[in-house]
Amino acid sequence: MARRPKDRHAKLYLIVEKLRSKPKQTSKSKQRYNFRDPTALRALRIHRHLRALENDILEHNGKMAISLCLDDTSNQIVVTIRNDLVHCSRIAYLTQKEFKLIKKNRKVANILRKCPAYKDVA
Repeated sequence: MARRPKDRHAKLYLIVEKLRSKPKQTSKSKQRYNFRDPTALRALRIHRHLRALENDILEHNGKMAISLCLDDTSNQIVVTIRNDLVHCSRIAYLTQKEFKLIKKNRKVANILRKCPAYKDVA
């Protein structure tokens, strides 16, 4: 019996949520996942991406500007963090589910709520 893509998608984000629920995991706690499974590997990459993005957002200060917009073609949320001090930008494309996961961190959610286009993408 073949798996439906929707089931794989649900499993992917279930693993991501479990990885994010325990921020200070050790190698032993991660061993319960079989990272030879492509879905688990993808979940680990998403978890690391979201964690790094959270850290960048939390480092937000007066010299960094965060903007949000919705990409109509892919229906993804575009998060742009511009750092004028070193003249660089970080651009991240998030699915709606990934955006909800990142907003579970209250500090991150408070910073994102201050963005002008927050109501358009939330």
